Amino acid sequence: MFPAARVINGDPRHSDHRPVIIELEGKNKGVRGRNGHNDFRFEAAWLEEEKFKEVVKEAWDVSAGLQGLPVHASLAGVAAGLSSWSSNVLGDLEKRVKKVKKELETCRRQPISRDPVVREEVLRYRLEKLEQQVDIYWKQRAHTNWLNKGDRNTSFFHASCSERRRRNRINKLRREDGSWVEREEDKRAMIIEFFKQLFTSNGGQNSQKLLDVVDRKVSGAMNESLRAEFTREEVKEALDAIGDLKAPGPDGMPAGFYKACWDVVGEKVTDEVLEVLRGGAIPEGWNDTTIVLIPKVKKPELIKDLRPISLCNVCYKLGV
Repeated sequence: MFPAARVINGDPRHSDHRPVIIELEGKNKGVRGRNGHNDFRFEAAWLEEEKFKEVVKEAWDVSAGLQGLPVHASLAGVAAGLSSWSSNVLGDLEKRVKKVKKELETCRRQPISRDPVVREEVLRYRLEKLEQQVDIYWKQRAHTNWLNKGDRNTSFFHASCSERRRRNRINKLRREDGSWVEREEDKRAMIIEFFKQLFTSNGGQNSQKLLDVVDRKVSGAMNESLRAEFTREEVKEALDAIGDLKAPGPDGMPAGFYKACWDVVGEKVTDEVLEVLRGGAIPEGWNDTTIVLIPKVKKPELIKDLRPISLCNVCYKLGV
């Protein structure tokens, strides 16, 4: 129920007892996304809405009319359209479920006749679809890949999501001098400085001498195959190999979005990917990445206990 909860043993003041403090929300309540901003995140539950494809196509067609606009910019327009549609048309998913349940209860209290019976069937169908979306909502956040797409277990997904958030939460970090860093901005600065130093290059080395003594493993025929032109079919095959709900890059669009809307976005995406694969420049926004830190141990205290991974945009995965 409280995934961000933590217990703190306070310092004894005027007693020989230590106060035990429970924080249910943690100190960082409300901080989301990079630098505290609420970044766009595609909701897989939207795929179950009848108007979803229509909203995507309308936003995409607007960008299609602008010559030379890259895929990254077109996706930003789609993201804005989906966000507006979700907020102004769909509304909060839990509130929609409660509303339909209330309407269904009211309908069941009416005298038995044809109209209430038909109305009840419609409401039951609508409730089933909404509860399916709730499942998808939590499954997307639980990152549970071993269950089938049609599985229904909201409580399990919710528990998995809560446990995952609790496990990945970094409450505080210890400096080399033994002091602790707890403020969000101080932790961020400390982490950035650590990885800046870690990944700073000391200068390149000539590896030709090493390559000269490595036996050749690629035959002429193999080399010819590797140098063959990439095809549109191969781009689609590469997309299909990516998990639908794998964590997306900064644009917030997972592979599941591209697969569901390939008839809308596929041609332009494929053109841009093939252009890069054939030696063209990487378009703006392609190689933007979100760096996340995954704990390597339980209750990490040092920065070295955290493993950085890069979350890349789907187009970048297809083109490199």
